[in-house]
Amino acid sequence: MGEMIGPAYIRFGRSPVPMFTTEESPFELGKANVLMDGTDVALIANGALVWESILAAKELAKKGISARVINVHTVKPFDFATVTQAARECGCIVTAEEHQVHAGLGGAVAECTAKNAPVPIEFVGVKDSFGGSGDPEELMVNFGLTWREIYASALVAMERRDKGSSGVRAIRDVATYRD
Repeated sequence: MGEMIGPAYIRFGRSPVPMFTTEESPFELGKANVLMDGTDVALIANGALVWESILAAKELAKKGISARVINVHTVKPFDFATVTQAARECGCIVTAEEHQVHAGLGGAVAECTAKNAPVPIEFVGVKDSFGGSGDPEELMVNFGLTWREIYASALVAMERRDKGSSGVRAIRDVATYRD
């Protein structure tokens, strides 16, 4: 990152997240990592929600659903090729980010697929509200940033795909899942 020309930032969360990479795991700016291969739905995430996506994929597997988990660790430059391939091969996408659903990872994925492979997309992220202070785990649950939300969104995305829908819905129409 130090060799990049232009602005850059790194986001650090407060909560520990299990390690899902090794020192041998590839890291290239602008190149996403496919952590789990699947064909039914692509779960595209960054930050802490990558681990939540892995958990959601494991739960989906219990229902016979094959989820591809993609870690988009850099939003700019963006890996259009990996996202386009996932859209074409899976037919639907869920984005998951610890950020507003507008103008972040979800927006980049929506722009990419609109141009290259229109598919149903569901967004897991903060939905046009201000952040808060408190226990990190409670905040993640309050904002719907959990594997359960990703899991539920995957089911919605697949249902939309199976009904022939393509593209995105207005964010206000995105339902949330709560226990």
